[in-house]
Amino acid sequence: MTEPSASFEILGRALAQGALVLTVNKRLARALRERFDHWMSDSGREVWGTPKIYGLDTWLLRCAGELDEDAGLLSEGASLYLWERVIEAEVAGSELALLQVPASARRAQEAHRLLVEYGADLASYPLSEDHRAFLRWRGAYLDACRRGDWSDSVLLPERICAALADGRLLPPEQVFVAGFDDPPPRLTRLCTALEEAGCRVTAWSGILSVPGDCLRTAALDAEDEVRLAARWARRLLEEGAPRIGVVVADLQQRRRLVERVLREELAPDSLIDLEGTEERFNLSLGSPLAEQGLVTAALDLLAASGRLSLDSLSFFLRSPYLGGAQREGAARARCDRKLRAGRRESFSLAHPPAEIAASAPEFSAILATLAARGGSRRRPLGEWMAAFGELLSAVGWPGERPLGSLEFQALKVWKERLLPAVIELEPVSGLLERDAALDLLRRLARETTFQPETPDGPVQVLGLLESAGLQFDHLWVMGLTDEIFPAPARPNPFLPVPLQVACDMPHAGAERELTFARALRDRLSSSAPKVVFSHPLKEGDVELRPSSLILDFSEGLPLLAESAAPLAVLEGISPPLETLCDETGPPLAAARAVGGTAILKDQALCPFRAFAHHRLAARGLEHPEPGLDAATRGSLLHRTLESFWRETGDQAALLALSEKELDGRIAGTVETVLRERFGEEAQSPLCLIEGKRLRALVREWLEGEKGRTPFAVHGLEEKRTVLCGPLTIDTQIDRLDLLPDGGRLILDYKTGRVDLNDLLGERLLEPQLPVYAGDETEERLRALAIAQVRRGDCLFKGVAAADDLLPKITAFAGSKAAEKAGLDDWPELLERWRDQLAELGGEFARGWAAVAPVAPDKACKFCDLAPLCRIDETLVDDEEVES
Repeated sequence: MTEPSASFEILGRALAQGALVLTVNKRLARALRERFDHWMSDSGREVWGTPKIYGLDTWLLRCAGELDEDAGLLSEGASLYLWERVIEAEVAGSELALLQVPASARRAQEAHRLLVEYGADLASYPLSEDHRAFLRWRGAYLDACRRGDWSDSVLLPERICAALADGRLLPPEQVFVAGFDDPPPRLTRLCTALEEAGCRVTAWSGILSVPGDCLRTAALDAEDEVRLAARWARRLLEEGAPRIGVVVADLQQRRRLVERVLREELAPDSLIDLEGTEERFNLSLGSPLAEQGLVTAALDLLAASGRLSLDSLSFFLRSPYLGGAQREGAARARCDRKLRAGRRESFSLAHPPAEIAASAPEFSAILATLAARGGSRRRPLGEWMAAFGELLSAVGWPGERPLGSLEFQALKVWKERLLPAVIELEPVSGLLERDAALDLLRRLARETTFQPETPDGPVQVLGLLESAGLQFDHLWVMGLTDEIFPAPARPNPFLPVPLQVACDMPHAGAERELTFARALRDRLSSSAPKVVFSHPLKEGDVELRPSSLILDFSEGLPLLAESAAPLAVLEGISPPLETLCDETGPPLAAARAVGGTAILKDQALCPFRAFAHHRLAARGLEHPEPGLDAATRGSLLHRTLESFWRETGDQAALLALSEKELDGRIAGTVETVLRERFGEEAQSPLCLIEGKRLRALVREWLEGEKGRTPFAVHGLEEKRTVLCGPLTIDTQIDRLDLLPDGGRLILDYKTGRVDLNDLLGERLLEPQLPVYAGDETEERLRALAIAQVRRGDCLFKGVAAADDLLPKITAFAGSKAAEKAGLDDWPELLERWRDQLAELGGEFARGWAAVAPVAPDKACKFCDLAPLCRIDETLVDDEEVES
């Protein structure tokens, strides 16, 4: 191989005469093809042939095709799958059964490749149990290849060298190899075979003959480092620089951060253009295909069987990638809300909820198609992929609306890369059941990189190795801390480390990594006339140090453009933004409106909450919880106590029951209530547990009822209408007791803890009991109380006109509660409540809707409107002002 050449003029003339260029990766091959086209155009040529520029692996496969030796050649994916099958068979039933097979197979495949490529042998080295296990797996793998008449692609370079030697493959006159920082042995042997066959082989580096002007820059943290590079690139773009490189040492970990910051600084308009393709920068590292919405929907549809969780059914209802998604969009959204309100965790695919069939017939038909999917017998992968395609087509995937650019590209990758990659596994997979075939499809979708096809913009964002052979006008290399550059040694665990060091295998030891990092630094420093090397100073609270390999460069900060990030621009605007404090919605059209006490409670807690809930009908989507949620449990308790007292009637009847009779009545009532609520599922383990809890709770509560002043239950779930200012409020009193002297006592059951101060404060936070009192006279109404029904904490909390009407509740007049509230007696309390209710009703009627929670812990903790009112931002601003 001749000395390296950096001149593209030499390379261009050779390509025009038919020379072959072998590159380290496809990116460099594409870049050289584009550069050659520009070179030919600048030379005045209008027509020219396609240059022979290929990635090394691509060229080897082309040679195998020319030799007609590609039949039976295992792709890398098929080879890996065969390794997995071999290892699974080896470890089944042994102590290694918990081994992570995919990861182990990948490292075993790598170890096998290293042994072949470096011509190494483990015979003279002491072996651990892991090494011996690998040798067993390797033997089984090679036996499987022989039985299947398959050829391992690792052996392909040797076959090509042999074909060159015996004249079965004619070499080109001249070959250039480009971009290899660390030429692998297979390339060295191939170059030797080419030269022996009469070919001239030249290394082409593409870098400057002398290093560029290098600068070292320190950043506060990773985000600051990316932002500095983005502002630097923005300034260069404004000056017209055509080729700008940004190399990120840890691009895999920083990908999302890099993309976000570059969009903010280089293309802020793209932040709101979800389907637009960004033309100012190109990010080399894509995301997993499985994360694209269209592909996620396809995989979930194929996996649907038996029962669907609420989240899965909700996803399908909201997905645009199903047939009828536009025609039935509104109906499906309403179904989703209704199903969430039902709080069921799962649904039968064969028997979906009735509301779906009634309001979304097309979606109902889709569920029927999924439920009726056939094919449980074992089939080849090709047949399974065809069956999957037919099922997806039957449910209308990928939807009826036109696909956006990214969606169209994802669909193209699905059809042209993913499905063929799965079918390539057929020779080694044999016949598979449906679930196994779907698992393979899902796994390869996660491993397939989706890189949108966008024009190569002026700013190229690359990893360290991807930048090999590329030239730039300006280059920024970031992330160069001493923990990342040089990289720590990562020897293969299935080969002895002394063997890897002796053969100088990649990642074998710290010394090799240091040598390789120095070569990378030298190559990067010569890839542009001006190069910036940077490093972050901190990661969270951890201080970071720069790589020792860049300490010799002079330290400084290059010229930067002003930040174009939307937030920074807004903060930098000198004139204050015009603000409008709009805390009032339109008043009610009618003088009166009908609603429940929830209107008044929401108004008391936060006016915006009342306006959003009861004027805008805004509600957060509900989510089912494991077991029974608190609302369902509370409803069951209310219904049980109602049924019990309808049958029992008064305290005297309660006291007349024997212990056995009381337990029997409670048990019978609980059983009836559960059967009414859950039907056949009332005998499920969950309902049986809930029944046991209810029986114990009701029994504990009734023991307290026995010690009260005599009473008769006069009303249960009694409906009333009460006027609160301009509002007419509908109420339903849980229970109204009649005392021996004709006085009345109103109870409201609660399963949670209650703060009595919410009844007596300046702001009436518990308006339910005061509303119940609205139709009662001061003489007839003797007490109002919340019946707190909780295991181990059953008690009454409320107010009364006299002592001894309820356990531990004294007369309001002269009490500490009256003194704290600034009231003298019982009539004054009732009058104050009427005024407070009228005030709350008036506030709601005139549209007062300020985001003004009475206290975050009371009003906001369990509120579903935080994303709408953005109270969290207000609280943060308040904390900053206080600090």
